[in-house]
Amino acid sequence: MTRLKSFDLSKMEFVLRNTDIFDPTLAEKFETVILNESHQFEAEKVFKFIASFHVDLIKDLSSFDRFILPVSDKINKRKKSDEKDKMYDVLGFQLKQLENILMKNNIKFYSSTIQGDQLESTHIIKIEIEEDKSERVITKNSRKHQLGKVSSVVPSKLYTENLVSKLASERISELYYKIFNVIGNKKIMSEILGIDETENDNVLFQAFVKEYGELWLTTKAIENELFDKLIRKTTEVFEKYIQECEVNKDENK
Repeated sequence: MTRLKSFDLSKMEFVLRNTDIFDPTLAEKFETVILNESHQFEAEKVFKFIASFHVDLIKDLSSFDRFILPVSDKINKRKKSDEKDKMYDVLGFQLKQLENILMKNNIKFYSSTIQGDQLESTHIIKIEIEEDKSERVITKNSRKHQLGKVSSVVPSKLYTENLVSKLASERISELYYKIFNVIGNKKIMSEILGIDETENDNVLFQAFVKEYGELWLTTKAIENELFDKLIRKTTEVFEKYIQECEVNKDENK
């Protein structure tokens, strides 16, 4: 049984019932649903695709070992493999099968993900298809390059999010303290960050995260924009203090 959970013009969400990540007919069940909705996908638009299964299914890795993969699949080409390898191969295989359904129905996508998440049941697959408005062109050596499709296998969404959060925190902390060590004055740092003067390190850091938190991992364009903003604000504050120092110097003559 399949059910369309929600639908709008930019984002669709489907719930495939009585199935799971080990279902060899998963792609067929997805196609049954998508055939009825393919007219909703405008030809000029590109989408992001996410297939979620219950994360508890990765607790028993032997279940993946029982999944029969085609002979051509990469797991069969390895001299050595373990249950974790098989898990990634099974998830990758199922994602590829779902991608094939999208392509078969002329639904364009830049990114696709299969992930373990906390769903309401172990016997459902949640499908999310959302319009992708991200910039897919990068400039390298003065030439523009179109980015290709990206496929991601994420056994545990929660684990990955926690890991990303940890990396983000470490990166932003490193950037903040490098900048603060150069400035070396909390009053000036407060003004650069646009907050009331404070000696509280945590308040300063949180203000920095609010304004420049995206610096840890972002597009080159946004990174340049944020650094330009930081440099511009720092320059304005320092020029102000230099002028004040010159005025005070003249008054004390």
